[in-house]
Amino acid sequence: MTPFGTNSNFFLLNSKGEAITWHIDQSWEEFSEKLKKSKMPRDWDWVRPQEWNELWMESETAGNFETVRELQFQGKKGKHSSALFRILPVENGHKLLLLSRKTESVETETPSIFSNDAELRAMIFQKSANAIFLLEPDTDSVLENNQTALQYFSAQSSSDFRAQPFTSLLADGFSLLDYQSMRKQVLDGQPYNWEVEFKTFDQNHFWGNASFRILASNQNKIILVQIKDITEKINSRKSLVEQSVKIAEHEANLNAVIENSDSMIWSINKNYEIIIYNSSFEKEIQRHFKKKIFPGFPIFEVGISDEELQKWKTFYDRAFAGERFQVNGTRTLDSITIFTETSFYPIKNSFGEITGVSAVSVDITEKKLAEEKFRLLFEHSSEPHVLYDESGIFECNPATLNMLRCDDKNLILGKHPSYFSAEKQTDEKRIVEKANETELIAQRRGVYTFERNYKRFNGEEFPTEITLTPMKMFQRPVFLAVWHEITERKVYEESLKRAKETAEAASKAKTDFLAMMSHEIRTPLNGVIGTVSLLEGTSLNLEQKEYLDIIKSSGQNLLILLNDILDLSRIESGQLKLEMQPVSPQKLSEEVCNLFRPMAEEKGLVVEYKISSLVPNWIISDPYRLRQILMNLIGNSIKFTEKGKIVLNVEAEKFPNEKLRIIFRLEDTGIGIPEEKLELLFKAFSQVDSSTTRKYGGSGLGLTISKKLAELMKGEIIVKSQVDKGSEFTLSIISEKLDYKIPVGVLELHSKNLAKIAVVSIQDYVLKEQIKKFCERNGFLVKLARNAKEVIRIISEEDRIGIFLTDLNLPDMNLPEILDELKTSTPNIKLTIILLMESELKNSYHLVTQGLFNRPGFKIFMMFKPILLDELSKIFDKAFPTRIAKLEEENEKEKKLSERIPLNILLVEDNVINQKIAIRLLSKLGYKVDTANNGVEALSSLKNQSYQLIFMDIQMPEMDGFEATQRIRKDFTDPNPIIVAMTANAMEGDKEKCIEAGMDAYIAKPIQVHDIESTILHLFQP
Repeated sequence: MTPFGTNSNFFLLNSKGEAITWHIDQSWEEFSEKLKKSKMPRDWDWVRPQEWNELWMESETAGNFETVRELQFQGKKGKHSSALFRILPVENGHKLLLLSRKTESVETETPSIFSNDAELRAMIFQKSANAIFLLEPDTDSVLENNQTALQYFSAQSSSDFRAQPFTSLLADGFSLLDYQSMRKQVLDGQPYNWEVEFKTFDQNHFWGNASFRILASNQNKIILVQIKDITEKINSRKSLVEQSVKIAEHEANLNAVIENSDSMIWSINKNYEIIIYNSSFEKEIQRHFKKKIFPGFPIFEVGISDEELQKWKTFYDRAFAGERFQVNGTRTLDSITIFTETSFYPIKNSFGEITGVSAVSVDITEKKLAEEKFRLLFEHSSEPHVLYDESGIFECNPATLNMLRCDDKNLILGKHPSYFSAEKQTDEKRIVEKANETELIAQRRGVYTFERNYKRFNGEEFPTEITLTPMKMFQRPVFLAVWHEITERKVYEESLKRAKETAEAASKAKTDFLAMMSHEIRTPLNGVIGTVSLLEGTSLNLEQKEYLDIIKSSGQNLLILLNDILDLSRIESGQLKLEMQPVSPQKLSEEVCNLFRPMAEEKGLVVEYKISSLVPNWIISDPYRLRQILMNLIGNSIKFTEKGKIVLNVEAEKFPNEKLRIIFRLEDTGIGIPEEKLELLFKAFSQVDSSTTRKYGGSGLGLTISKKLAELMKGEIIVKSQVDKGSEFTLSIISEKLDYKIPVGVLELHSKNLAKIAVVSIQDYVLKEQIKKFCERNGFLVKLARNAKEVIRIISEEDRIGIFLTDLNLPDMNLPEILDELKTSTPNIKLTIILLMESELKNSYHLVTQGLFNRPGFKIFMMFKPILLDELSKIFDKAFPTRIAKLEEENEKEKKLSERIPLNILLVEDNVINQKIAIRLLSKLGYKVDTANNGVEALSSLKNQSYQLIFMDIQMPEMDGFEATQRIRKDFTDPNPIIVAMTANAMEGDKEKCIEAGMDAYIAKPIQVHDIESTILHLFQP
């Protein structure tokens, strides 16, 4: 179906009415001559010019609608006939003029005119800036569309539209009633314009102005739809509506504010007639003058006196002259005086002309009362109050005169407060600059308090505390300064300062004394302990060995006491700093328990250790101080426990800010502590019972230091105890958790040589969790078995079993029975087993395990509870040897250190005894040593011999260790020797001083052979 036939005749006219292109059949050939003369239809003598002009003007005003008119046409030989003229608007102001005679046949359907004229098709259809659709009138389905339609609707091709109902292009929610109305009007031959929202194929939306008209040719009809994008127009319209609503809301809110204001608001015109007023103004007029006002009411007819009328007229006239101002006044309400402040404003029109006056009268009674109250406080305050602005002080109270010893107020007024400042301020800044600075700070903060030295009129200087507050008074910025003399306070502060300096001097003297005593005690103590260490390596009889043990024990106790005193001193003076680093709670606890286990076993005691699975592998703490606390606690428990056991439980709890509370709970079955004596536990140099000192010994410093160290770690120590039943000491510290995947240095990783699965069948839940965690860390997939049947099933089904950890007796079978079952089901079985035995069976285990260890196919290791994971790791090493060089390491250790690490060593020491001790200790490691008695001799030795290692004392005559080190670092750089401080200075900071002086390491006296060995290994071992 096409809109036009080949016998259709048309002209495409531009906006001037000039023909651009056309199609005319032979029956209209007379136009050919006319077109040669002019391209303007109005110039042709084919219709009456007036009728054509009317038709053209009508089409100009029709917009997007079609214009149709029947005109008389003058053909050949002057013959007239009726012709139908139809003008359709197209793009860019162009119009399509269609001509048809009434006598033309329309019965035969012919091809589209677009097919006969490609240029016209491109211009009217394809090149249109609007989307164009041709619809089938009966079904509204799309027959054809132009290229712009593809762009409008984000379509891929015209096939996306073909045969689709036009309604499918409309956005959801369109008005079906509007659509039906459009169809009826268009099918009746009437053009229709519709603003409607469309949807695109990519789910976007736009607003369009859709112009519908029906085109008919011969027997065919078609609906032409042109769509113009008016999204911006719609959005602008919505925005305008929203703005209008906001303006209306603003006006409504403004009117509500005016109407509901407690202030009186009104305005008048140039005739002094009331234009606008609120209810407060209306009520006030009604109350005072009994008048009913209305818009247009003359303001001066309310009933005021002539005197008042003249005053108010003057106010209005000032505002009519363009002035904005305020006046204060009073009125009476129920015999109460009301203070008012009335503001007058000129009202201007859009041309800037003053057309009226508005007035706002505010009740300022409270403000007036506050000002009066301020005035009374100002006048009668015992503190000096000063008001000043940029011109100086304009008001001050009597207390100010009294402070400055002034009898005449005029001597103060007009001067800036800085005038009274002493010539030399404590911070030595110029007075005026400092005053400006304080004013800026006060303005920024709202109030500022500072100190100044002021001078009275009699020349006396005095300290003052000034509170400066910026404020507004009389519509100008001012400052209120309150002065407070602080002479007495300054005297008191000076006395406190002197007392603090005295205390600090005493503390320094105490520290210096402790440092000196530490050095003087450690020097001979080094000789004692060093000699003992050397004597232990000689042949001694039993009596001599007993005497030597007494000397060794006494020396060690003296060293412990000395260290405790130094620790307590550092803690109390705030000089002790924690060295926070990663530490393993498990490893640390095991080490401490292992250290004290021999001591406990000598007394017949058992030391047990349990750790919760919630305790992380690593925490952040000070390992040295944490170990010190645990050693104090466990040492005390063993000391005061005669029978039973000591149990260390390690637990963890969540703490705010993603931290953890690590809890070390130590329980013993010792003598217990009376409740009334618990407070003495943590008091320095005290014992719960003086008799215990004689029986058990001790200085009474251990728990004092432990408690203070716990507090430094943001923790605490809590004690519960019952006499003759035992005690419970709970240490808790706050720490961060470190999620290390491999606990390097704590547990060795055996995964290279281990099988994949570990079977664990242990009845004790806590121990089972510990073992499970241990195995998982070491590369095992752990399978838990509740009884023997599950053990047999797992081991029989899995071919990757590497190890079986079990109790001797399970609920349904014992271990020998389990092994019999496994051997029967799997004759060639090879299985490694770790048997965990109860500690009570330590002396009789051979009775219950008879024949167990000789079974072919089973490699069995045995451990006694409590199980220490460090010991378990050693058994894993035996069961699964993973370190190839382990034996070589052991053999290497048997060699003397000097053979492994040969060194030329110089010992710089002024004390002959300590010199001999150090030489002997180094000789134990295989080293021969050169000696120097002071720094001067050391430098001389270095000129003649090069040394890889120098042990340097600090306090020496002629040249001390610090100076000697600095000279060595300066003068002997090739090679530059390693220097190790070997000193009796063990106070806080001594190690740091040595390192800062250029030394590489530090050993505190008394020196023992393992200290020297570990230092050499650390410094020289690759």
